[in-house]
Amino acid sequence: MRIPAPAREVMQVLHGAGYSAYLVGGAVRDLLLGRKPADLDVATSARPEQVKSLFARTIDTGIRHGTVSVQSAGVWLEVTTFRSEGPYGDGRRPDFVRFVDDVEADLARRDFTMNAMAIDLEGRLVDPFDGRGDLLRGVLRAVGDPVARFREDGLRLVRAVRFAAQFHLTFDPATEAALVEAAGAIRPVALERIGRELERLSQAPWHAHVDVLASTPLWRQKGEPLSWLESGFAWLASQGHFALAPPPGFASLALWFVGVDDGPLRARRFAEELAYGKDAARYIERAVALIQAWARGENATSAESLYEAGRAPAEMAARMVSFLARGDLFEMARWKRAIRLQQVWDRSDLALPAAELIALGLQGKEIGQCQKSLVRRVLRGEIENQFEALRREAAAWVKRGDNRGRG
Repeated sequence: MRIPAPAREVMQVLHGAGYSAYLVGGAVRDLLLGRKPADLDVATSARPEQVKSLFARTIDTGIRHGTVSVQSAGVWLEVTTFRSEGPYGDGRRPDFVRFVDDVEADLARRDFTMNAMAIDLEGRLVDPFDGRGDLLRGVLRAVGDPVARFREDGLRLVRAVRFAAQFHLTFDPATEAALVEAAGAIRPVALERIGRELERLSQAPWHAHVDVLASTPLWRQKGEPLSWLESGFAWLASQGHFALAPPPGFASLALWFVGVDDGPLRARRFAEELAYGKDAARYIERAVALIQAWARGENATSAESLYEAGRAPAEMAARMVSFLARGDLFEMARWKRAIRLQQVWDRSDLALPAAELIALGLQGKEIGQCQKSLVRRVLRGEIENQFEALRREAAAWVKRGDNRGRG
């Protein structure tokens, strides 16, 4: 296997200084699957201080636990000293680590067999737990005692579900049983950490595993807002087979709430509490509301509906429609055309600058009131979004005295 250049350079420096070094973790898994590694991690016999002495640019990412970030070929990657771990008192990180000199001892602390492999500089695979065999068989299996692995860090429960969907894996029987037995380990895990895993899940073909997502007891263990996923996934599972893969990212996350009565409000709160940001939360909420209107048979692609939603939520909703409409080309084209032809998404899209309204004698709130009236008439198709037409209408609006509250 060909080790990516940034990792190879780091490994060569460590090897040249007399230390052993291996590419480890998800990068090895991705290379075996023929994928480009998302992250590059190197494990070494060198202690953190020794690693820092060998490289010009380093960051003490987690030096207490043996991890130093190193820049190589313009890329930052983590270099971690071989270690064994003590108990996880906080359900997130080990209380202490012991540095060791054996890569296999280091691999023994990892979560799943497919992530417990290493490659040396010659491209030789170190695979003490048959992670490669599990990948070939399509099985997700914990390293060692799965209950212990999950209780060490409850986030591994969510990672297990995400990995199963991302790589189309089935659970090893003992690992599957442990997902239920140790489900309560998710309770102390911060919502922000869970949110990052669910964001990765939204990039995966989760629709092929929606039955598993609906039936796992994880979500209810954490309470709201995570528990809402159970009803959302259950609704999606009840819809039967979907012809197309879901859209990636936040559009997928929004789909998880479409079938819930108060889905828009739940979607917004979910996004806020899982630290996706207020803009994403607002877009997701509006996209869910738009799709629910479409599902009720309302004209969700009317100019007024699209304006109320906003461009980003409308485009998100259009991607959701392609999934829910099971590839209905007419419906997909209808949404794309409506979005393409939408003349006004915001008052700033009006072809009449605010300076023209000031020239007509408007000031302060009157400017916004006039713009609101112009937008409404454009959306209704009563006037075109063109300078002369808008200026005439604005002048008529002033003449009618609408700026004095009569219109």
